[in-house]
Amino acid sequence: MLVKFTEICTNGAVTTQQDFMLREIFVNPEHVIMIREERRLQELNERGMLAAGLNPNHRFSKVTINRGQAGTDIVVVGAPDTIKAELNIQSDPKKKQILRG
Repeated sequence: MLVKFTEICTNGAVTTQQDFMLREIFVNPEHVIMIREERRLQELNERGMLAAGLNPNHRFSKVTINRGQAGTDIVVVGAPDTIKAELNIQSDPKKKQILRG
């Protein structure tokens, strides 16, 4: 099952001023290997430098998707906990986990 998110990306032009835009993206939860907070875009959004219409309180997450030998990073609108809940990622007690101690 694919999950829909709103991705924030640049226009792709190599200029000193980056233009950001929003687009829909569909992600397979089985291929997500990492979710982390993206503070830089949150700060740009608070200053009004991202796409028009975004609430300055929005948080952003960088999602890493497995592509075999490498990963692809995408930045989506939403806090890491929200993204995790949308992906319905559950901790499986039968799977091995890293112990911190």
